[in-house]
Amino acid sequence: NVLCSCFLLPVTMFNGELSMFLNTSALHTVDYAVKNWFAGFVGFFLNFASLNCVAQTGPTTYAMIGSLNKIPIAIFGYLIFDNDISPESWRFICVSLCGGILYTVAKLRASRRKSRS
Repeated sequence: NVLCSCFLLPVTMFNGELSMFLNTSALHTVDYAVKNWFAGFVGFFLNFASLNCVAQTGPTTYAMIGSLNKIPIAIFGYLIFDNDISPESWRFICVSLCGGILYTVAKLRASRRKSRS
């Protein structure tokens, strides 16, 4: 994140977002600072959990699970928040689900081939 600041700071200054940030009093409260600190703290440990998942399963599986988790999120968003899902979004969900199934089948077949030889 510190490395990104070198690239993002000039852009925020150019767009006037830095002065807007400095002049917004709601962003300079203790409540806001505590919530941001907590979000960073949780995010720090979530990164360690992600690294542990990659170490235990492998980067390909981790990436596939990361893309497949969008399916239940979209469905729960539809059910809980009564959001409409467009036909195009349903197609994307179906394509993602089919991709996850194909990936799982391919990985199972590959592991069976390895165990036979």
